[in-house]
Amino acid sequence: MRWRSGVLACAVVLTACAAHRPQPTGVYHRVRPGQTLFRIARTYDVDAGELRRVNRLSDPAEIRVGDRLFIPRARRVLEVSVYRPEETAALEGKLPARSTAASRLQFIWPVNGKIVSRFGIEDGLKNNGIAIAAPHGTPVRAAEEGKVLYSGAELRDYGNLIVIDHEGGFATVYAHNQANLVQRGARVRKGQTIARVGMTGIAETPIVHFEIRREGKAENPLAFLK
Repeated sequence: MRWRSGVLACAVVLTACAAHRPQPTGVYHRVRPGQTLFRIARTYDVDAGELRRVNRLSDPAEIRVGDRLFIPRARRVLEVSVYRPEETAALEGKLPARSTAASRLQFIWPVNGKIVSRFGIEDGLKNNGIAIAAPHGTPVRAAEEGKVLYSGAELRDYGNLIVIDHEGGFATVYAHNQANLVQRGARVRKGQTIARVGMTGIAETPIVHFEIRREGKAENPLAFLK
């Protein structure tokens, strides 16, 4: 019976050690609509790669509304920002809403990169464009020739923002720029550098939020880009 007593003693010791092992500090954040892993990481000032490792995520896109993510070293749950409805409405107020003759525009990609957010309904929120990831400072090109309707940073969520008016009732939107290189009223050529890729506003990584509007209505940019 001695061996049984020895095993029992070891088990008690191991259990005691486990009970006194220091637990990692942090909080659990419940994912809400419109929140991404990168935006959550930026809000809590935690490296996104560490957040992935701690929560055993192989792909940042794996998180879903309602998931609980452990945030290491955080002391309290924070509010993670998303696009606010009033900001989106303010942007729409800067877009043309008129019917004109049909055109044969052929839009080019404003920047080469990976699409990290797609057009449509995602996690209960509507995305009026696409987000294209590219290195910080990469030139952003005008998707078509036109006239700059807006160039500024009055809409906080969008950061540095440019809106270009095109023929046929079309307009294009370029948000989160590091810097705007054209001013309101300027005529721009197709492919002209109009900005630099940045992460202003609520962008959590260097991206271009790009929209195509026709008569004020958001269209899927992928249906137009060449």
